[in-house]
Amino acid sequence: MKIKPPRQAQEWSYSSHRESIGKSLFSSGIRSNKKTHINCGSSARMTGNVCANANQIRRQGRWNNTAINDAYLTNLPREFVRSMAGSPTYGRFFYLARAAFNPPTSLCKKLLPAIGD
Repeated sequence: MKIKPPRQAQEWSYSSHRESIGKSLFSSGIRSNKKTHINCGSSARMTGNVCANANQIRRQGRWNNTAINDAYLTNLPREFVRSMAGSPTYGRFFYLARAAFNPPTSLCKKLLPAIGD
């Protein structure tokens, strides 16, 4: 029995990559001018959500200052916003006091009438 080596990966052309993503977005009903860079902004923001600073995010995406600030991140100061919301400015610690509150059933039924069905 002869074992075949895995096929060598071939570089994907930019146009093939763009066309493939465009078809996927279209079939999902998503309209976007961005095709090949559609995930860049969300990955930068998700990295920021786990408290990475701008320098770490820039290194992760291999972006320069202009690209990361103008295109991928919001201009909101994350640490300030977290502190104003009552969350620690470090680590992945978030606590929402309202999440521990169980609203009365009568209120739930008013908001979601089918809740008892």
